[in-house]
Amino acid sequence: MLISRIDNRKLGVMCERVGVAFDVGQDPIRIFEREAGDGKSLHCRHMTAIASRVKNGSSLSDAILAQGNYFPDNFARLIEVGEKTGRLDRVLDRMATYYKDSAILADEFTSAILWPLIQLVLGLIVVSVLIYVPAVVAPNEAEVADLLGIGLIGGRGLAIFWAIVLAIATLLLGGFVLFRNGKLGFIGDRLTRTPVLGRALLTFDEATFIQSLALAIESGLDAWTAIGLSFNSSSSTVFKSKADSAQRAIRQGRELHSVLADTGLFSRDTIEAVQLGEESGRLAETLDKHGNVLRMRVKFAMATITQLASSIVWILISAILITVIFRVFFRYVSLANPESVERLFNRGESG
Repeated sequence: MLISRIDNRKLGVMCERVGVAFDVGQDPIRIFEREAGDGKSLHCRHMTAIASRVKNGSSLSDAILAQGNYFPDNFARLIEVGEKTGRLDRVLDRMATYYKDSAILADEFTSAILWPLIQLVLGLIVVSVLIYVPAVVAPNEAEVADLLGIGLIGGRGLAIFWAIVLAIATLLLGGFVLFRNGKLGFIGDRLTRTPVLGRALLTFDEATFIQSLALAIESGLDAWTAIGLSFNSSSSTVFKSKADSAQRAIRQGRELHSVLADTGLFSRDTIEAVQLGEESGRLAETLDKHGNVLRMRVKFAMATITQLASSIVWILISAILITVIFRVFFRYVSLANPESVERLFNRGESG
């Protein structure tokens, strides 16, 4: 199995089911033994391992961390928030909503990018026809058969062309698998520094942070512990790296909204919401309501990412088609009248 991490839809359903079980007071060992089922699949084996570790005295968050890359980075941290606040059932309920929404957004992304990818494949097929067919029509005229002027002719040229295409596709697929398994997290951190895409990606971590902070404050944790857990619940190292400095600032007596503003990671609305909550004495409630606003922004952020990805594919398709058209045109003209092409380029240089 290439992808060793649980998908968001399955994780959302699991969170919902386990959250209900915790809410009615069932024993954690029994809950995860039931989740394990027959123990044959990868998921079942991880559930069995969690139940075994909890039975041996481990906390649930540590048992989940011990499963390696099977769960997203922020999952165990959010479970830790639930354990320390005594609101594990509510944390699981919110995570069920979060991961289900993430799965829906991923489906929408796939649907939006599917048609451009189909058109990209059609463009590659057109190039393949231009490589192969002329060699069949004029097998003894290598100069005529090389319609694109790139040295790829007939069956051998077609094989070389698709070998290059498949090599690129394999590299992209390999990168996706590594990223999906949590191996290329640094790429996401680099992307957060880009102008438009970066802000969209930070929205995901901002929403997770506010959700964690609301739960921690509501459950009575002190601000120092709450802010550390909330920063570490995020999936990116950009957020996690701010945990220690934020905790030091809170211990020095600084207000929470001021500390968050200094990180440069939060939107103005979030800073204002935190400030309003502090001034009104209803921080947990304010954060909870602002979390709903951020969930909507996550959807807009996903739409932005989808649009950017679609645009990249469209640009690639356009580049391929325009290049093919011009190469075929100039190749045709050069074969029909080589002197006219020479004069055309000479005019361009003299102009």
